[in-house]
Amino acid sequence: MVSEDAGHGTSTLPAMENRKAERVSIFLLLAAVLLPAVISFGILYREALPAPYQDDYAVILAFASDYSQSAPREKIMYIVTSQVNEYRLVFAHAIVASELALTDHVSFTFLTFLGNMFLLPIGYLLWLTYREEDKKTADQLLAFLPISLLFFSLTYWENLNWATTDLQNIPVIFFSLLAIYLLLPDKSLAPTHAHLLGACLAAALASFTSPNGFLLGPIGLLLFLANRAYAKAGAWCSSFALPLAAYLYHYAPVAHIVGTARYVTRPLFFLAFLGCGAIPLRWPAALLGVLILAIFWLAVRSRFDRQRPAAFYFTVWVLGTAALVAWVRGAAAFLIGSRYSIYSLLMLIFCYSFLAQSLPSRLPDFKRRRFYVTCTVLALCIYLLANGHAYGKLGARRRMVLDGINLYRTDPVANSPMIDKNLLKGFPEEREWEQRALTRAIQTHVYALPPPQQTH
Repeated sequence: MVSEDAGHGTSTLPAMENRKAERVSIFLLLAAVLLPAVISFGILYREALPAPYQDDYAVILAFASDYSQSAPREKIMYIVTSQVNEYRLVFAHAIVASELALTDHVSFTFLTFLGNMFLLPIGYLLWLTYREEDKKTADQLLAFLPISLLFFSLTYWENLNWATTDLQNIPVIFFSLLAIYLLLPDKSLAPTHAHLLGACLAAALASFTSPNGFLLGPIGLLLFLANRAYAKAGAWCSSFALPLAAYLYHYAPVAHIVGTARYVTRPLFFLAFLGCGAIPLRWPAALLGVLILAIFWLAVRSRFDRQRPAAFYFTVWVLGTAALVAWVRGAAAFLIGSRYSIYSLLMLIFCYSFLAQSLPSRLPDFKRRRFYVTCTVLALCIYLLANGHAYGKLGARRRMVLDGINLYRTDPVANSPMIDKNLLKGFPEEREWEQRALTRAIQTHVYALPPPQQTH
């Protein structure tokens, strides 16, 4: 009897050791998946910007000054209908108004922190969308590592540590992905009432955040109509009623100068938009865009929408955004490509996920481990190059903005915080506009200059 117990105890040792080794591997892989986000947020924290920059003067400071002076009964209407250039940034203005209600002043440190933090729930939604549930946790983490490296590659650094873009270009991605994810629970178009309500709220928030949120409308509508879910289609359409009404209310169209031969070059800008996340050069980015489109077409032919419906239809939304930007912005879509490169990275993530699932069935000699190693190395290269570049650019921007604030501080009447020579070449009136907006915000007590800081 003793020998049997001893033998049984001995046989459990390898199993216990295997479980311990598995837990260690899961911990190490989890750390590897989280490390790209930790490093990226470390860069953002070091180069945090406590002062307004460019569009912040109109979107935040001018809005805050007008909002603080408006009558109580007019405040909500002003949040919903205030227009800056061609946008009605209801979500950003609601955040600013909430901050004023709680603290009586605007803090750009808080606003940029809040906008940056939206990256984390997007990353978690990407995990829920792309993880391979039929595999072990360690294998899921290993497959997700390239996605983490790509998504937290700060090629889109220009959106970050900048309150206006932080509260527009990042949250709209989160709300849009959340809406589509909630529409397609369990890989089927059968959302519960709670899921549908959440999806409708997320879609409304996306539309209140940025105009490309409205692209969710036709995507969801086609899904519901194809499945003859007419009541749900009606509920889905109703979620866009308030955002659309806000946009149409006394909307003032803004003309854009896109450039000559724009109808011919728009396809080039569309393709460059798709590839700019990995390559910052127009023609090579356009070639990569062709490859991305080819892979997406293979995913359509392979009915990848049945395997990863949330990922597929979210990618359709990204393609719609690319077409919209290329049509409206033209050449400017690539000139300010770092703002849009986050969409390109999302396309690369989709391509990676599709290839990882389709190539084993298409290629008999497919080496899965070699594929993951290759993709991880490529993603790591993009991550290191992008974050090194972002670190330098964010630091240079911070020094320039703080130098401008310090110059304004010495003589608010004569000096403007705007000292960006490149911007002033195209928009010389920006110097006076920023000076007036900053002075008025200080006088109306909605903003106070940050303490003098040494630029590093």
